[in-house]
Amino acid sequence: MSARTTFALALAGALLAACTAIAPPVEPTAIPPALGPQPTVEAAARPALQQSDDEIKAGIQQSLDLLARAYNQNSPALLEQAVDQTNLPFRRLIATRLETFQQSILAGGRYDYVVSKIVARRDYGFVVARVELWGVVFDWTFRQVDGRWVMSEPTEQQIGQQHKSETDHFVFYAYPWSDNVNLKIMELMEQARGRVLERLGRVPDQKPAVYIRPIFGVGGIASSNTLAYYDRDDRAGDRIVIYAPESYVFSYYDPAVGWEQTLLATLVHEYTHLVNHRSFTPLGRMSDWMVEGLAEYVSDSARADEVAQAVRSGAIIPIMDTSGRVYKQDLQHLTGLEKDVSLAYGLAASLVAYTAERHGGLEGFWKLVRAYDKAQNLDTALRQTFDVSYEQFDQGWREWLSKKYG
Repeated sequence: MSARTTFALALAGALLAACTAIAPPVEPTAIPPALGPQPTVEAAARPALQQSDDEIKAGIQQSLDLLARAYNQNSPALLEQAVDQTNLPFRRLIATRLETFQQSILAGGRYDYVVSKIVARRDYGFVVARVELWGVVFDWTFRQVDGRWVMSEPTEQQIGQQHKSETDHFVFYAYPWSDNVNLKIMELMEQARGRVLERLGRVPDQKPAVYIRPIFGVGGIASSNTLAYYDRDDRAGDRIVIYAPESYVFSYYDPAVGWEQTLLATLVHEYTHLVNHRSFTPLGRMSDWMVEGLAEYVSDSARADEVAQAVRSGAIIPIMDTSGRVYKQDLQHLTGLEKDVSLAYGLAASLVAYTAERHGGLEGFWKLVRAYDKAQNLDTALRQTFDVSYEQFDQGWREWLSKKYG
């Protein structure tokens, strides 16, 4: 597995309302320091509009060097120097990210950020810069504070008034700050709908609400590295929330793929949750592997490498944990796993694929879901639907995995 792939799997979390991915720690090759001029005292004293791209890049690189040292040395004090301390919600987001990182299996890895280009100059002195790390990129915003370029985002007052627009299939709520990408995100949401309709055969008639958020500090609290998520609130109304690609919450993408295709896969996953809940069986009455496995299956899960590695090393997560422990470490309780969460999503997708291939297509899968909904017992549901025991189903799945990935 490449360093790029490992890093992407490790960060792909909050993937969407509950798709956290953590991969084994791998220390990638450090990116060499950025080339180009260092900021002069005169450049730092001038406002952004009067500085060249190279001067701005040099100033931003200083902030990124502080960020890297903060991660490498676990230093909140260094982090404060790289972050806009006047924006309280944003400051809290970045500080929480460092705390979470130091508690993860990635702690101890070597971080080296490099600013590669200035993407855009925005209002209020903000600049969008492309930042590289381990083969993936981030489009982050910076601004000058007291003559220094620091990581920052506009405030809720600066992003403009939320506006509503309605299309044939969705009701969108967005902000002027992200008008440069709002239409593209709407197009991607339509593409996601089309793909889910093609795979599942039906979608709800009611138009879902979709919220496009350009910053962390507006709306509800989101986890770091969240592209989008499905918010299932049966009383207030469910919705899909999407973070714009230039927000710090959106985080990273593979430059060879682009943020559009990266986001599209996530939107297919999240819209599958919505369709599942509204048009098939409510999510709360399904097991975790059924819910997340279907969304991964429909969105063409990109976790095949992890699954293959687990199959070859004999590290398959069981469907049901029969150890008797209180906190189950199995696919039935996927969202409560303490480790190998990304792998669990890939294995859940493989369970849906196996069920569809060997037990009557997706209609066979839905028959199993309906039986499980009534019995709330997987063995009973399997016997009623396919006339096989849990042990037979589990053995068949493992043999299928061995043939496919062994």
